[in-house]
Amino acid sequence: MGAVCKICGKNMMKAKGCSIPKIHISGKVYDRIKVGAPGDFDEGRAENTRCHDCNALFGHLHHWGCDAERCPACSGQLISCDCGDVFIEG
Repeated sequence: MGAVCKICGKNMMKAKGCSIPKIHISGKVYDRIKVGAPGDFDEGRAENTRCHDCNALFGHLHHWGCDAERCPACSGQLISCDCGDVFIEG
């Protein structure tokens, strides 16, 4: 089947993106940053762009644990930022 997102359960090689839109960071709720959106590593790229790590399509959410997802609180790399308690709203 290929790699499966740990939170949405979708096959990352076939899905357009993750289906969980919110993230909790240090007690606040944020919208997750979509592939190609302002602040994303792929901002300004073509609309047929897919994330190099999780394969999410432009305009869709990165899959959980993707090394290219930005933190909406600090703009750093979500998997390694120091924002504190980070979890997905499920």
